[in-house]
Amino acid sequence: MEQILNEPKTFKQLVEDPTIQKEDKLQRKLLQLKNIGFLTDSEYKFTRPVGSQPGKAYGLLKIHKDGVPLRPVISACGTFNYKLSKLLVNKLKHLRASPTIVIDTFKFVKELQNIKLNTTNIKMVSFDIVSLFTRVPLACIIDLILDKMYGPTHTCSFSGLKRADWCSKCQHRYELKWLLDISTKDSHFIFYEKLYCQTEGIAMGSPLGPLLADIYINYLESKLKRRLEENGMLYWKRFVDDCFVLVNENTDINKLLDILNSFDVDIQFTVETEKNNSISFLDILITRTNIDVNITGLNTRGGGRS
Repeated sequence: MEQILNEPKTFKQLVEDPTIQKEDKLQRKLLQLKNIGFLTDSEYKFTRPVGSQPGKAYGLLKIHKDGVPLRPVISACGTFNYKLSKLLVNKLKHLRASPTIVIDTFKFVKELQNIKLNTTNIKMVSFDIVSLFTRVPLACIIDLILDKMYGPTHTCSFSGLKRADWCSKCQHRYELKWLLDISTKDSHFIFYEKLYCQTEGIAMGSPLGPLLADIYINYLESKLKRRLEENGMLYWKRFVDDCFVLVNENTDINKLLDILNSFDVDIQFTVETEKNNSISFLDILITRTNIDVNITGLNTRGGGRS
C-alpha cells in the first residue's frame, strides 16, 4: 500500500490537515446555493458538513485476479464532502445507464446462459482496467456530465457578462461543476497517521467513484464498440474495472487489447484468456462446454450496486 501511495503523479503527502478549511468553504457555498434556490432546504441540511474527519485509506485484494493485486480504497465516511457526494450520486445516477454494465451477478448469469452462440466457436476473455479510479480523467468526466445535463457550453461563460446575468442553464452548469470539483478533486486521507492527498482520478471509497468511472468507461466503450466488433468481439459485459468478453475463436486478442489501450494513455487494460475452457469473473467461475456455459461459485455477494 505504501508503494502505491508513493506514486508522485497520483498522491502527495501533506504537512497540515486541510479538513477545517475545506469544511468551512463547503458550508459557505452550500448556504449560498440554498439561498439562490439551487439546493432545497432539506438538501442543504443533508449535505452541510459538521465535525468532518479525513478519509481513511486501506488496501483491498482482488483475489480473483492473477497475482492478487491490491486496490487502494479511501473510506470517505465522515469526510467533509461525503454527504454531498451521496446527494450528487442520487441526482446523476441515471447517467450511468448502459446495457454493458453488470447490475447483478444472478442476472448476468441468466443472460449468459441464454446467449444464442455456438460455444465451440468462441473464446472467453477477461480485460481488467489498471488502477481505474486513480487514472480516470476527472475534468473530462465532469464535462461529459455537464453536457448530458445542460447541453454544450453556451456563450455566457466567455461573453464578458457577469455570472448573475448568465442564462439559467449556464448558471446551473457552473454551480454543478463547482460541487463536482469539490466532491472529487484533491481528496485527503490518513494512512498510518500520515496525511495524503490524491491529486489524480477519483478516490475509490467515494460514493461518486463507481458512478464517475462508469460514465467514463461507458464513453470509451461507445467510441470503441464498432472497432472491437469488427475485430471479433461478440459480447461485452463490465463490472466497474472488470470486463467479461466473448470473441470469435480466431480473434487476435492482442489486437483487441491494442484497440482498448489506444483510446486513453492513462486508461490501460490487461488481458486474461480462458484456461481449460474456464475463466473467473467477479465471484464466479465460467466454464465453456460443447453445448452450454456452466457457472460455479455463485453466491449473493457479487455484482450488487448502490
